[in-house]
Amino acid sequence: MKNVNEKDFVVFKQALAGFLMMNSCRLKKITPSKKDPSKFVYFFNDNETVRSLVDQYSNQ
Repeated sequence: MKNVNEKDFVVFKQALAGFLMMNSCRLKKITPSKKDPSKFVYFFNDNETVRSLVDQYSNQ
């Protein structure tokens, strides 16, 4: 049964999504962007691990 209180962390950049997946974060869902159908939106679980890796990626 899916937890309805579970939040998503939304990523708009393919490079960041790839970095998260390379660091063992599970991709929940991918959808085409509503603004630009040639791009994608990536959804991850919103948790401390994802947020920490995003900070690490941003500080590179």
